Amino acid sequence: MNIERLKELFSYDPETGLLYWRARGRGRIKKKPAGTLLSTGYVGIVADGKRLLAHRICWAIANSKEPADQIDHINGVRIDNRICNLREAKNSQNGKNMSISKRNTSGVSGVSFDKINQKWRAYIRVDGVHLNLGRWPSIEQAKLARIGAEKKYFGEWARSKYENSNQRHQ
Repeated sequence: MNIERLKELFSYDPETGLLYWRARGRGRIKKKPAGTLLSTGYVGIVADGKRLLAHRICWAIANSKEPADQIDHINGVRIDNRICNLREAKNSQNGKNMSISKRNTSGVSGVSFDKINQKWRAYIRVDGVHLNLGRWPSIEQAKLARIGAEKKYFGEWARSKYENSNQRHQ
């Protein structure tokens, strides 16, 4: 969908991250927030018969161009569409900023308990390569190893800098 059409349909508040319908129409209420929360956790919008994601619309309106690839929510909160929380990302970059897996039992991404050695194991995947970061007697030590590796390999894309932080907006 072209940017001019998006600007005709929506007004965007970059401070709140909300999109508002500019005009009434089927399923639209003028000056009311646009979109519906999807099962994926993102806000979805149907406009001109097309299904769109709110964060992509917000980024496009704010930057007056379509995103080249993916749009990443920096703090990991999928409904936080403030422009300061959105950035363009390649798939490999966006994957570095993923939230913890539902299958994770330790509560820490990249940390698991090694039953055979009775120690906590830390690991990280970098450019498709699985790196073992070592084993420690405590989960805290394994977590610190993982955080250090994220800083080293992921830099600004490291998820750990947002975990348990006031930067997360919910």
